[in-house]
Amino acid sequence: MNKKIRVLQFPVRNTGGGITQYALNNWKYIDKDRFVFDFATCDKRLDFEEELLLQGCGVHYISCYAEHDFERFCSDFYRILNNDYDVVHLHTSFWKSFAVEELCREKCIPVVIVHSHNSDLGGLQKDADRELVLKLHNQRKKNFSEELATHFCACSRAAADWLFGDRIPLDKIKIMPNAIDVSKFAFQPDVRAEYRNVLGLNGKFVIGHVGRFEYQKNHDFLIDVFAEVTKKVPNAVLLSVGDGELLIDIRRKVEYLGISDRVMFLGKSSFVSDLYQAMDCFVLTSRFEGLAIVLVEAQCAGLFTVTTETTIPENKITDNLMGLPYDVNLWKDTLVKAANCEYERRDCSLKVARSGYSIIEQIRQLEAIYGESII
Repeated sequence: MNKKIRVLQFPVRNTGGGITQYALNNWKYIDKDRFVFDFATCDKRLDFEEELLLQGCGVHYISCYAEHDFERFCSDFYRILNNDYDVVHLHTSFWKSFAVEELCREKCIPVVIVHSHNSDLGGLQKDADRELVLKLHNQRKKNFSEELATHFCACSRAAADWLFGDRIPLDKIKIMPNAIDVSKFAFQPDVRAEYRNVLGLNGKFVIGHVGRFEYQKNHDFLIDVFAEVTKKVPNAVLLSVGDGELLIDIRRKVEYLGISDRVMFLGKSSFVSDLYQAMDCFVLTSRFEGLAIVLVEAQCAGLFTVTTETTIPENKITDNLMGLPYDVNLWKDTLVKAANCEYERRDCSLKVARSGYSIIEQIRQLEAIYGESII
C-alpha cells in the first residue's frame, strides 16, 4: 500500500467559523485512501477533537499566537513540523507574520499553500485595533514573496487582491470558491414542513441569517432592518443562527427594541442545511466577505436572498440574489415586498454545481495540488 500524503491544516478554531468549516469539509470529502489530515490550533481545546482522532487525524495545540510570543510560537510549530508533512495548508484572512511560511521553508515542506479567505479584517470590533492591524497587514503584504510558498489560493478575486496584491502574479493564484455538497442544501419541501412545525413557524414569514456575532457580519444593521419589517409584516420572524462575542450586545438591542418575541437565537447548529429549508428568505448584512459560503448555501436552497452590494460580484449564482446599499428603508421595503408576493421556490442545486461550487469537483482540484508533493 502506498504511503498516504500527510497534510497539516492550520489554523482551525473551536468557534467553527468559515476557515475551520472549510478545512473540515475538505477532510470529509477527500480520498482517505490517499490522504490523511492533521489539524493545528492556538485554541485551548477543540470540541470536535475526539471525532477527528477517531477518524485517524492528529490534533496539535500551540500555546500562543506568533504575534503574542514569536519565539514560543515558532518552537511549538517547529515541533509539529517534525511529523514529516508533505503538505502544509495555511488559511488566513490577513497578514500578521510569515512565521509559519518561513518555518515550512526551513523544513523543506514539499507543498506549502497560502490560502486567502477574506477581503478585509474580520473579528476586530474596535476602530483603534482595526487601524493598527490594517497598518501591519499592509506592511507585511508589501514584503510577501513567491519564495514563501509553493501555491497561492483564494476564495475569490477580492480575497486574492486583499492578501497578495501585486506580490503574486494573477496567473499563479488559484481561485477556489467556497464549495458545498449541493445535494445537502437542495430545496426539500418535506424537510421544510418538518422544521417549520418543530420550530413553531407555521404561518410565519421567516427571515433567516447565519453568521458569527462579530463586527464583519454587522448584526446591528440586521436588527435595525428587521425592527422596521415587523412594523409592516405582523407575522415576521427572524431566525438567527450563530454564536460570538457580540451576541449579548445584540440580545440587549433586541430587548430594547421590544422585538424579543420575534427573534429566535438558535446559536451554533449542526443542522444549518435543514434550517435553510424552514426560511422564506435569507439576508446577509456583512460589511465585507471574501466569498460568503452562506450565500452559496442559501441560493442552492432556492431562497430569495438579500445581501450587501459589496458581496454581490462573485456570489451571484442565481437570479434569487439581490444586492442593496446600506439603507434601512430600502432593505425594509424589499423584505416587505418579498413577504407579500407569491414566490415559487425551486431546487437550484444543479445550477450551483454547474457554476463551480460543488465540493465534489473542487476536492479533486485540491487533491491534485496536494498530490504534487510526491511528484
